[in-house]
Amino acid sequence: MATTVTISNNPGTIVSLKPANKTFASVSVAPSANISMGSLTDVSVASVADGQTLVYNSANAKYEASSPTVTLIKGGKF
Repeated sequence: MATTVTISNNPGTIVSLKPANKTFASVSVAPSANISMGSLTDVSVASVADGQTLVYNSANAKYEASSPTVTLIKGGKF
């Protein structure tokens, strides 16, 4: 008999399976196709705007939205 466990996006959830006959237990975890950026613990989605990129901020250990600044382009045709 198989046991199905569904976990919502809650990183604090702990699942323990203890089979009654103690012969075999397995857990299969499938990736979720619909994860939002705001549900990730190391990404800040506050004050985002079109055209911004994600940049790592070591002060708070999170990726934050930032407007890209181009200071120098060498070579190429535009």
